[in-house]
Amino acid sequence: MPSVFRRLGELYAMRSLDVIGLFSEGERTLIHGDTHSGNLFVDAGRTGFYDWAVAGRGPGMRDVAYFLCNSLPVEARRAEEASLIARYRRALAAHGVLLDERTASEQYRLFSVYSSIAAASTAAMGSRWQPIDVSRAAMISTTQAIDDLDAIGLLEARLADR
Repeated sequence: MPSVFRRLGELYAMRSLDVIGLFSEGERTLIHGDTHSGNLFVDAGRTGFYDWAVAGRGPGMRDVAYFLCNSLPVEARRAEEASLIARYRRALAAHGVLLDERTASEQYRLFSVYSSIAAASTAAMGSRWQPIDVSRAAMISTTQAIDDLDAIGLLEARLADR
């Protein structure tokens, strides 16, 4: 794994409770909590998520970042993430929920870290939760997202105040 993986691991080990505290900031809604591609189904042409075992309340961007960073190939994520986040914001706005671009961007960067932690935890289970090759691919994807989004820089800046 690239050096950013180790940097995140060290930062998380030293400040895990503070990082987790950042995950609870922002407007809350019902979230799935485990939005990777292995939890998708298609029924009569409609796509949805199953396995709601970790559903809860949190910022909706958590599910968005988790899916994009964990399940999309790196090049597809890079090419499409801005338009997909904009589409998500438009869908919220159509239902009377405003999420400004700056907040959406910061939450997306922050929750890329959540996605990475989830991927590493799953990989640590070997093939018990899902095939290890799937877990390893998710770790590579989420680690690249952390690097692309300078999520460690964001964490360091946000944690400097705590």
